Amino acid sequence: MDASEIVARLELNLMSLGIYVERHDRESGTLHVEYETADAGLTQVDLGHVSTELRDAYEDGWKPEDCRFWVFDTEGGFHGEWFLRAGWLRALERGDLTETDFSTLVLSAREPAEEPPAEVPAFGGDTPA
Repeated sequence: MDASEIVARLELNLMSLGIYVERHDRESGTLHVEYETADAGLTQVDLGHVSTELRDAYEDGWKPEDCRFWVFDTEGGFHGEWFLRAGWLRALERGDLTETDFSTLVLSAREPAEEPPAEVPAFGGDTPA
């Protein structure tokens, strides 16, 4: 499963949950995905839906890669961004991370906009170490 296939999977499977994938790009080994959400901000629910879909894709043979998500409201205001490391998925599968540890890592990766919805940033960029 390549980047365009994983993005198509996210788009198809998350739309009914109020998450609308708008575009994607690959930069410096990181898959960047921009999506709009019907939720108010970087919610646990949205992050849970997206990360669960990525976990399912991994179980279906996707070779995980680092992902950065840019989150907007349906009016185009910027809520913030978050990331998911490929290594977190592999560690979870090996049993090196518990479900709770994995969820904690995902939630700690949120970087909310200062005053959401905020001005739209440039798409892409470096993933923090």
